Amino acid sequence: MSRAAEAPEFSRPVTLASLRQGSRQLVIEATAAECDALARRFGLEGVRSLSARLELVAKPSGAVSLRGTMRAVVDRACVVTLEPMTERIEGPLSVLFRPEGAAAREVTLDVELEEDEEPLSGGVIDAGEVVAQTMALALDPWPKRPGARLGEEEAS
Repeated sequence: MSRAAEAPEFSRPVTLASLRQGSRQLVIEATAAECDALARRFGLEGVRSLSARLELVAKPSGAVSLRGTMRAVVDRACVVTLEPMTERIEGPLSVLFRPEGAAAREVTLDVELEEDEEPLSGGVIDAGEVVAQTMALALDPWPKRPGARLGEEEAS
């Protein structure tokens, strides 16, 4: 079975019908099994926790804005010592889902938080998958334990 046909490890579908031109607050948290599956997917030693506070807002144009804050605690291996370490991630997320075939990006005056854009199809937004992808993109590409340094002969 292809990855596209499989359900995401952390799936929290929100139907567009549930928004009805309004907004919806959502608090989501990954279960232990979902955290284990996400760790395998992203090649991590472990995911201790993953949660988000989100707001979905239906726009008159048919687009849906998803904004909020994501928090995660993951176990990694230090790139210098290979010893286990913990990385804490917290940050904003903002995605604008536009109906497929919709006009190009509207001009917005909100310079605080740039929205990523995604196509909207099927009448469902998977908030969990958005949060999982946001976590993966926020991971430090070179995680180091505090105080870990390369030796001079290793650095040259």
